[in-house]
Amino acid sequence: MRIFKAPAFLIVMVLSASTSAAEYSSIKQLLLAAIDASDGRTSGFILGQIAEKFKRTTGSSAPILAEVSTIKSFKQEGCKRLNVRLTQSGVATSKGRTADFGMDYGLNLCRDGNPPTEGMDLEQAGKVLERQFD
Repeated sequence: MRIFKAPAFLIVMVLSASTSAAEYSSIKQLLLAAIDASDGRTSGFILGQIAEKFKRTTGSSAPILAEVSTIKSFKQEGCKRLNVRLTQSGVATSKGRTADFGMDYGLNLCRDGNPPTEGMDLEQAGKVLERQFD
């Protein structure tokens, strides 16, 4: 997690003013939209329980902007490496100021909700699972 001093606040404000900015109750919806997007990107505001938890944690009531971009496409159809960036303005710093807060994370995801099998040693994974359930 890190505090951004970049123009994320401006992005949030511009998108807030736009009536066409998409709103999502789940980040999963954004992830699947990015997998299917021709440019591999999508963005929108997160609403609901996730947003409320985020706001309680940061102490800011500003909207949560989620931006999803594709880092890599796997050979397996409908599977991608995605980056998710969540940003919020007006978050208090330890120095008593406010700043834009952002966090990024990446994940491998297929359209069916599972991770891609490319690069997995399924035989080895099976052996590990066998040992755990014996």
